Amino acid sequence: MWQESWADGGNQPEVGPKMDTEDILQGLSEVQQQAVLHREGPMVIFAGAGSGKTRIITTRLVYLMRHGVPPRRLLAVTFTNKAAREMRERVQEMSAEAEYVQMSTFHALCARWLRSYGDRLGYGSDFAILDSADCLKLMKDILKGFPETVSRELGRPQSYLAAIEKAKRRLWLPNQLSADTAATEGLFPPYGIEIYKQYQQSMASANAMDFGDLIANMVLLLRTDMQVKQELQSRYRYIMVDEYQDTNQVQFELIQHLAEAHHNLVVVGDDDQSIYSWRGAVPENIIRFDQHYPEAKQVRLEHNYRCSGNIIAAARAVIQKNKHRADKKIWTTNAAGDPVDVVCCVDGRDEADQIVGMVREEKQRYTYPQVAIFYRTNAQSRVLEEVFKRYRIPYRIYGGMRFYDRAEIKDILAYLRLALNERDNIAFQRIVNVPTRGIGNAAQALIQEAAQREQISYLAAARLSTHVKVQKFVMIVDQLKHALVTEPLGDLVSLVMSCVDYQAYLKKKFPEQLEDKLDNVMELGTALEDYENLTAQPSLRDWLEEAALAGSENEAEGGISLMTMHLAKGLEFDRVYVAGVEETLLPHQNSMGDLAELEEERRLFYVGMTRAKQKLSLFYAQQRNFYTEQRVMKPSRFLREIPQSVVRDSGMIGSEVESSGFGGSSSPCLSFAVGDRVSHPAFGSGRVVKIEQERNKTKLFIDFADFGLRKLDGRYLKKNS
Repeated sequence: MWQESWADGGNQPEVGPKMDTEDILQGLSEVQQQAVLHREGPMVIFAGAGSGKTRIITTRLVYLMRHGVPPRRLLAVTFTNKAAREMRERVQEMSAEAEYVQMSTFHALCARWLRSYGDRLGYGSDFAILDSADCLKLMKDILKGFPETVSRELGRPQSYLAAIEKAKRRLWLPNQLSADTAATEGLFPPYGIEIYKQYQQSMASANAMDFGDLIANMVLLLRTDMQVKQELQSRYRYIMVDEYQDTNQVQFELIQHLAEAHHNLVVVGDDDQSIYSWRGAVPENIIRFDQHYPEAKQVRLEHNYRCSGNIIAAARAVIQKNKHRADKKIWTTNAAGDPVDVVCCVDGRDEADQIVGMVREEKQRYTYPQVAIFYRTNAQSRVLEEVFKRYRIPYRIYGGMRFYDRAEIKDILAYLRLALNERDNIAFQRIVNVPTRGIGNAAQALIQEAAQREQISYLAAARLSTHVKVQKFVMIVDQLKHALVTEPLGDLVSLVMSCVDYQAYLKKKFPEQLEDKLDNVMELGTALEDYENLTAQPSLRDWLEEAALAGSENEAEGGISLMTMHLAKGLEFDRVYVAGVEETLLPHQNSMGDLAELEEERRLFYVGMTRAKQKLSLFYAQQRNFYTEQRVMKPSRFLREIPQSVVRDSGMIGSEVESSGFGGSSSPCLSFAVGDRVSHPAFGSGRVVKIEQERNKTKLFIDFADFGLRKLDGRYLKKNS
């Protein structure tokens, strides 16, 4: 259906009726209205945190439709399924024509186009989309054909997959690379380019793509096929891109191709919230937008509607320390609200105890779903979880293992994928002996050898086998294949369960987890049934595509949300706690030697701060345990950048940090002598028993009453009178 209607706009009129816009502009500020009412030509909207950018995007889409732009000529692109869903729902509330507007993520959009155009690259329209586990399995199989040192010593398959992902973000194709290519220096592990070639060949033979292929292949088509390029340029005359600061090189080029003919490109984002350089994000894409489009209009949305005045003042002071950013200054008319708490803790457990104490104390003011705790690294959650469990406070690790990553879900999906696409060798390998049916490694190897020899799929090779148990498996797949035509989609999961006696398999292999795993499988059936009942033209292929593209975007409901600050982006909570605001944690130790990385760490802190609507507390510990090592910690430099006027200090920050030694300025250790009585914020009272020089630093050996002998820098000690 889509292939027939996209080129000419389907049954939609080329020029829609013009309608009044006063209703949709109500409540918008003057600068927001400027963004909405812009029609022709490029525009960059710098949308600060909490400035209502989603409302601007959706309102502009409705404005264009009301002023004669056919909805099929509009394209809105974002990064997550959640954001695309929210955008679609908002537009639907304002316009009945919303269903004809293409609002999608980059990956889903390219997947849809490649269903129509993939044949020009040698793919069938039913190609499979491999998730990370599928790709890992494929890579492990490929590495088996290389020297043992590759698979044993050098060949962490993840390292090859990471290198391939980076190459695809730059559109470095395997046939363009060679071992001495300067551009690949340091990117690929040993044998990396050859492994990259085999990886792509294996996927092509299985009629499959990974996530990186979706965008890279689409850009390749736009580079080389003028018909495709012109058709899509004609189809989409007005393009909007959300979170433009997060676009990488290949996404940037994709948008450039689409907008090349008409320049009706509007990008929205905030370089101050660019925190994904490790994914290839290039904040310069939005900072230097006017260099690519000199005629571009610039709009700055600086009014924050989300946060209290004190939170805005604190966050603004921090982010303005960054040098490489577009000039803007967030502000708010909201009340000042509570001061920002800066809390000094003895260690990580004391930090968790103090957070839980505040949560319990404020329970009447903030319900659990309104509360979030952020941290820089996943490892920091352990002690927080222990304390929450102790006090029986409900919590959820936001972004933990997602539904479609669970083993039992992937098993059922693999059966459906193989029934739909016989060339899906990854699915075949996953389920050929799951549940166990006597098709061991030797039998599987014979099937794979036959497939390679005859240049056919694994399932086609299995059809040629005389192995009785292999033939039974083929019969199961054929039965499911027939069911795809004859049975309702909502019945397919239970059909798979009965065909392979999957419940008995779960009971035998996971007796202690049987109930949870069965509930998961039943929920999968509910999801497919709901999709069938809520979709005008449901298809298993489209649903499997949605499942493959679904990110780990689980909502934290019913309990307190615990998450890394990277996962916090795009969320908001009434009450926020940030743990571990310390040097080597935030900013992370890996960023210390690089100004660009340090500025990204500051942006990450800024993102965390601006998720809080009403109250924000920042915690730092004086010491932390790292494996068997106990480290003395320093408060983050970011804390010193917060104005004292908006802070309620229960520790030592600002100038006090400097003088106390917690900020990095050394106290003169020569003022100590053997025999002096000293105190330490964590270890308590002790006596100096020895002083010595070590690597140009003065170290003191202190005998503490409760902790025994410790060797410390003098800046963490105070002399007792």
